Amino acid sequence: MTHSVFCSVEHIPLHDIDPPIQISSSPYPVWMILSVLLTILTGLGASSLLLFLLWKRNYPSKRGRSSPRKDILEALQSLRSRLGTLSHHDFGVEISSLLRSYVQDEYGLHATTQTSMEFLASVQDSNIFPPVEKAVLGRFLETVDLLKFSKAEARQGEPIELLLQAEQLVHAHGHALTNPVADGEGDAKF
Repeated sequence: MTHSVFCSVEHIPLHDIDPPIQISSSPYPVWMILSVLLTILTGLGASSLLLFLLWKRNYPSKRGRSSPRKDILEALQSLRSRLGTLSHHDFGVEISSLLRSYVQDEYGLHATTQTSMEFLASVQDSNIFPPVEKAVLGRFLETVDLLKFSKAEARQGEPIELLLQAEQLVHAHGHALTNPVADGEGDAKF
């Protein structure tokens, strides 16, 4: 006997698959949004770094950096210790360069790019140096120029006198100047 089993398969309707549910309300893909945000943050960081470096260059840190006054006093002490090994010409060149660089760094004057006469004329009508300091500075530059340009030999004690005048100009700015050599304090440190 044969049984025939008939399966009746009913026709079951198929439903279409629904599209994925959209989580964000943005029409742009997440990767695109993240790349734009990363680009903006990188640009802001680079701009901030550039501004910081420009500011740092214009306003250097005072920490770890000594003052021009301290620097020149140390350089003058070094020059004093090498006084016996330098020729009068080399001494004149070095002490002139030290004092001119100090004046330029400390007061913003163009002391290193002007002749002595131009420099003295530029400070003649200014209030930067009192009249006594202008006179000492004039004598100092005149003596140093003689050593530098005419290669003249310095008088006995003249290098020490020039060192004292340079130290006096550095220490006494804004205070009354005295002449340490004339006052019998030739070896005094100011």
